[in-house]
Amino acid sequence: MLYVDPVTVRRVASSLEIVSALDGALRADYVIPLRQLLELPNREDGGIFVSMPGFDSTGAGAVKLVTVCPGNPKIGLPAVQAVVVVFSEAGTPVAVIDGVTLTYLRTGAVSALATRYLARENSTHLVIIGTGGLAPTLAAAQCSVRPITRVTVCGRRAEHAEATARAIRAMVNRRIEITSGTDVDSAVPYADIVSCATSSATPVFAGKSLKAGTHVDLVGSFSITRREADDDAVKDARIFVDNLEGALAEAGDIVDPLRRGVIRREQIEGDLADLARGRVRGRSKDNEITLFKSVGCAMQDLVAAKLILAKVSAAEHRH
Repeated sequence: MLYVDPVTVRRVASSLEIVSALDGALRADYVIPLRQLLELPNREDGGIFVSMPGFDSTGAGAVKLVTVCPGNPKIGLPAVQAVVVVFSEAGTPVAVIDGVTLTYLRTGAVSALATRYLARENSTHLVIIGTGGLAPTLAAAQCSVRPITRVTVCGRRAEHAEATARAIRAMVNRRIEITSGTDVDSAVPYADIVSCATSSATPVFAGKSLKAGTHVDLVGSFSITRREADDDAVKDARIFVDNLEGALAEAGDIVDPLRRGVIRREQIEGDLADLARGRVRGRSKDNEITLFKSVGCAMQDLVAAKLILAKVSAAEHRH
């Protein structure tokens, strides 16, 4: 069985290629069961195990197996570890792909695809809130679909924000002004796009500070108990999600304000498939605030995995 390591994943596939693959795949049929979350036994840090299966119309599929253990960094291990196992149409396991790197790439690509539909075409200033492993890939993906000339990285610790800024510089292939700091309040009012990739349980920016025309991209939270955006950010926005079923089950940024009557179900205008298939309209006015909430789904992993394996196969044939 083939194993595709993190270095190879990065080498053979880019977020922009996955953006195009996802856009096409959203017009096709996939079978995506709800993912299963289980508490890991005997963990004081609330560690969980996640299983995310998905299948295309041929019966080929992939399942991502993930552990999330917030206490791991204290013992020198990553908080998130994962593999993606790919199966052929006959049900034969054919490959194992590093799941963390794949997830970073496909998550960035999902946000970038939403940005294509929802952000102003002349968006130039990106604010990234969060300094985890996803943040550099997310920033690079956003820069690939809009003419970003300025990136501001905001984190709770200045040294982590600067490290993230350095990582973004290494990933982006054009000259961009990249700054870092801890003052979210001074950065957000000037942003054209605000991308949040945090594990915060409480909102990380003030919705009232968003200027007209801003696009908000929420990535970090996949639990109904966590929120990155406050009520002011969601109540006046045109809201879209990556997939409706997952968002209505797991996204605290959507479920909590819905439950309390801050927003109505009708304000969630559609998901990425609706946008790709033209069932709903993306950005319609320069001054409207759009908000995209991503929780992730196995279809995204499967599309990314298929692209990575095709690129690996093509590289082997060239040699």
